[in-house]
Amino acid sequence: MIKKIIALVCFTATSALSAAPVWTAMDLVSLAIHGVRFSFSDLVPKEITVDATGYGKTQEEAVNNALVIAVQKGIGVLVVSDATVSGDKVIRDLAATYSSGVVNSFEILVCGNGGCTIRAKVSPARFQRKLMADSNVVQVNGKDLHAQHMTAQNVLKQRIKLTEYYFSQLHQSGLDIKVKSVGLAPVATPLAPVGGPANATILMDYEVRMNPEFKKDFISFLQRLEKDTNGKTENHQQVYIQWGPTGFFDNRVFINAYSPDFRVMMERYLAAPISIGIREVGICERFEPPGGNVMTVDWYGFRKTKYITVPVNKLQNVKSLTVSIGC
Repeated sequence: MIKKIIALVCFTATSALSAAPVWTAMDLVSLAIHGVRFSFSDLVPKEITVDATGYGKTQEEAVNNALVIAVQKGIGVLVVSDATVSGDKVIRDLAATYSSGVVNSFEILVCGNGGCTIRAKVSPARFQRKLMADSNVVQVNGKDLHAQHMTAQNVLKQRIKLTEYYFSQLHQSGLDIKVKSVGLAPVATPLAPVGGPANATILMDYEVRMNPEFKKDFISFLQRLEKDTNGKTENHQQVYIQWGPTGFFDNRVFINAYSPDFRVMMERYLAAPISIGIREVGICERFEPPGGNVMTVDWYGFRKTKYITVPVNKLQNVKSLTVSIGC
C-alpha cells in the first residue's frame, strides 16, 4: 500500500461561475406530470445501474417489489423540480406503473429472510418514451429567454443529481471483494483468559477490485461530464481524476464543478475509506483507498492478509465467512 503517490485527485478553486457554459432550450427535453418535472439531457446515460432490495411473501413478490424500488431510484435522478410529499408519491406511482417497461435487465444478487436484492438496468430513454405517451404529461420546453433560463437551471440540477448518484455508488456497487483463501492459521494462538474459552486464529486472504461493469459505466459518465463542463478547455473549481497511468490510454478526466459544494461532494466520495465487513465474527475494518482515490484500486492493487482471533466456541456451525463491501 505504501507506494509513490502521484497527484491523482486535486482541486483548483477559482470564482468564475459566470463563465459556466451556456445551454439552449434544445439541449434537453423537459416533461412535467402532476407538478413533477423530469429532464432528459445528453448527460443522462442510456442505462442507470441500480441496486435495490424488496420484500414479499414469496421470492417472486420480493423481486417485483425490488424492481419497483429500482425504477424509483433510477427515475429519481431525472427529477429537477423541488421535492415534495406529493412529488414523491408521483414518482412512486410512476415507478409502479412502468417497472416492467423501463428495466432492460436485472439479476438477483441475494435472497433471504423474505427479501431479495437485485441489480437492475433502468433505461431513461424507455421511461421518456412512456412518459411522453401519457396524456397527463406536458412538455415544458420553450425558446423564449425565460425557458432558456429554466433549461439551464434544470441542466445544472440534473448534472449534480446524476453526479452524486454515480459517486455515491463508488463504495457500494462500484467495488467487488474476492476471498482468495480462508482457513485456520498455523500460528500459536494467544492464551485464553483464565476460565474463558480457548481461542483460534483464522487466516484470510482477500482482494478488492472495481466492478468491471460499473467501472466502464462510471468512466463513460465521467468523460461525458468532462465534455459537458468544458473540462479540457477551462478551469473553474476543477476536479482532476486519474484511474491509471497515462500513456497510450487516456486514463483521466478534468471536471469543472463551478461550485465549491459540488467539488467537495466529489472529493468526499473519492477519498472515502473502503469498508470491509466479516459478518460471522462481527468485524468491520476501514482502509484508506490506495493513492487516496478509490478509482485507483485496480491500478495500485488492494490485497490484504487478515489474522482473526476468535473464541473456538464461536466457530461451531460456521462453514464459511461472509465478507462484504460495507459494514
